[in-house]
Amino acid sequence: MIDTPTAPPAPLPAPPDLFTIPTALVDQWSEIPGSDRLNFPLTRQDIDHLLLGLLRSLEAQATLDRVITDWSNGRVDEANRALNDFRRQNADAQNNIRQLVAAIMASALRERKNA
Repeated sequence: MIDTPTAPPAPLPAPPDLFTIPTALVDQWSEIPGSDRLNFPLTRQDIDHLLLGLLRSLEAQATLDRVITDWSNGRVDEANRALNDFRRQNADAQNNIRQLVAAIMASALRERKNA
């Protein structure tokens, strides 16, 4: 059965902004030779970013499956809602991974400076 919307859909909220790794940090990171070994102590929060990034990425994939299934079965409203969920989950996953990478960069740079 195909959905027949009776009213225009309500606007969907925008996904969260993406976390940006500071340019100064990237610049310093790029100065480290690619063959150098790195030491970088991580906090529990850093590991949480890794875990949440991976789990949210998997959750986003499952939601994207729901988008395709709903869309292909003519459930347009459900597909649009799921697509919005996917965009939020995907942005959240990217933010967690980017925060982890920024923490690794900062920690490695600190360790090199203190060595």
